[in-house]
Amino acid sequence: MRRIFLRFWILVVVAFAMSLTANAGDAARVRVGLAWQPTDAAYDRVVLSIEAAGGEAVILPQVRPVGIDYDGMVINPKFVDEMGVLRQEYADLVKRNTYHGTDIGEALAGVQAVVFLGGGDISPTLFAEPQPWHGIADDSPANATRDVSEYLTMAYCLDHDIPVLGLCRGMQMLAVVSGAPLIQDLGKKYDEMGINYHFLHRMERDAEGKRYYTPHDVTVTDHTSLLYTITSTDTIHSVPSWHHQVVGDVAGTPLRVAGVTETDGIDIIEAIERTDKHFALGVQFHPEEAIRQHVKAVPGASRFMPLDEAVKYFTSLIEHAQVGRHFIQGRAYTVSDTTVYNKTDDECYNFFAVLGRAEQGSLDGAAAELSLLLNLFERRHPDARNVSIQEVAKWATECGWFAHASRRWESTAAPEYIAVAKNVLGGNRVLPSNIVEHDCREDLAYIETDGVRYSPYENDKYVSGVTVCYQAPVHEHNGRKFGFRKPSHWVFYAFPAAKSDPFGSLCDENCGHENVTNEEDIVR
Repeated sequence: MRRIFLRFWILVVVAFAMSLTANAGDAARVRVGLAWQPTDAAYDRVVLSIEAAGGEAVILPQVRPVGIDYDGMVINPKFVDEMGVLRQEYADLVKRNTYHGTDIGEALAGVQAVVFLGGGDISPTLFAEPQPWHGIADDSPANATRDVSEYLTMAYCLDHDIPVLGLCRGMQMLAVVSGAPLIQDLGKKYDEMGINYHFLHRMERDAEGKRYYTPHDVTVTDHTSLLYTITSTDTIHSVPSWHHQVVGDVAGTPLRVAGVTETDGIDIIEAIERTDKHFALGVQFHPEEAIRQHVKAVPGASRFMPLDEAVKYFTSLIEHAQVGRHFIQGRAYTVSDTTVYNKTDDECYNFFAVLGRAEQGSLDGAAAELSLLLNLFERRHPDARNVSIQEVAKWATECGWFAHASRRWESTAAPEYIAVAKNVLGGNRVLPSNIVEHDCREDLAYIETDGVRYSPYENDKYVSGVTVCYQAPVHEHNGRKFGFRKPSHWVFYAFPAAKSDPFGSLCDENCGHENVTNEEDIVR
C-alpha cells in the first residue's frame, strides 16, 4: 500500500512538472545556479524545486576574493574571530573590491539565474554599517567562508542583472549587499522593546533540542511588486518559516518591501525586491520546503502552502531568465529594449552593424565605433571577456552613449557592415583599448595643438597624441542643442574616415590643460 501511495505521488509530481514545463515553453533549457555552500544539506530541496518548475539546476563553485587566504576550501583562521565572524578589516576589503579580480565570470558562465539558499547567520561585519555579533551562542554566524562567496556572487548577479531569488538567508544576503541592515535576533529585539515574542517565525526547540518549520501568513503590501505578480493575492497563506534574523529597514537602498507578517503588533519584513533590476526577489520563508514536503509526502505537509503555489516562485524566476521581458517601474522601455536576451547572435551582429554605420557612415568609421563601444563596455565591466554578445547589446541599447540605439534593431544592415561587426566583436579592434571618447564637431568648443587654439572643423590642425579636444557647454547650433553640462577635454587619436568624428582618449587630470568653463570659449 505504501509503494502504491508513493508511486501515485511521483506520477502526480511528474505530471505537474511536465505541465509547468509546457506552459513555460523552453524553460527546461534555463540553467539555474545554486549559490555555493560548504555542505550539501540544503541543495536537494532547491534542486527538486527548480526541476519541478522545468529548469536545470547547477551547483555553482566557490568564489574567493582577492586578499584573503584559504586552507583548502576554508578561509584561513586568521581572517575570522573566535565565533567564525569575518574580521572587520577583511570584511571591508570584500565590500570594497567585491568580485573584481576573481574568476566569477567563468563560474557563472552559461547560468541564466541564481538561487541563494537558506542557512546560518551572515557575518555582521559585512553589513553596510557593521554591527557587533548578537552574542547568542546558540545562533552563531560560524561560516565566513560561505558569507564571502555568497556576497561576491550576489554582488556580481546584481551588477550584471542576472535574475536572483533569495530564500531566507538568501533574502538577507540580498539586503546586505544592497545596503540594508539586519535585525540579528527577533527574540532579543522584542525583549529590548519590552514585548513578548511568541516565536511565530521559528519554533522553539523541543525536549530533544530540535527545531521545526512553522507556518504563518504573509501580507503582500504592493500590487506593483514581483511578489504580487507571482502570487496574485493579498495574503500568502501558511508559508514554511524558520528564521530568527530579519531585514530591519530598506530606507536609502534600491530595495522595496513587498510583503510583511504582523508579529505581536509589529510588521516584520517577509519579502523584498530590487526596483532597479529585472528580477531580484527575496522571501524570508521557504517555498522549497513546502515543495519538498508535498513531493515526498511528508506527514503534516498539508500545514504548509500548496505545491502549485510554492512552485510559482521558481517558475517565475525561470520565466524571467528565459524570455528577458523585464519591466522596471518608472523606466520607459521600448519593445527592443526588453527582448535583447532573446536575440540570436546574428540578430545582435546586425544590430551592431546598423549602429556602427548610423554613428559614423563608413566601413572604417563603423569599425572604430564598435571598437570604442567595446572599450567603453570593458571599462564598466572588468570581466567583459566572459559575457555574451547579448549582454553587450543590452548595455549598448540602454547605456545612453549611442544615439537612438534601441531603434537600430528595426533595420537591416548591408553584408559588408555585418562582416565588420563580426570582425570587431570577435576581438579585432581597430582602436587601442585606451580610446574611449569621440564627439561630433558641434559638441566641441575648440581644439588646441601645441598651445594654439583652432576651430574643431579644421581637420588639418588635428595631430595624433598632441591635439587636445575641448568639449563645449550646452549651446544651440543650427537650432539644435549640443554640448555637455560638465565639459571635459581629451587627447585626439585619429579620424577613422574622412568625414567621421575625431576619436581619442580621456585627458589625465594633471595634464596641464584647463577645462572649458563658459560659452565664450566656443570657436566657430
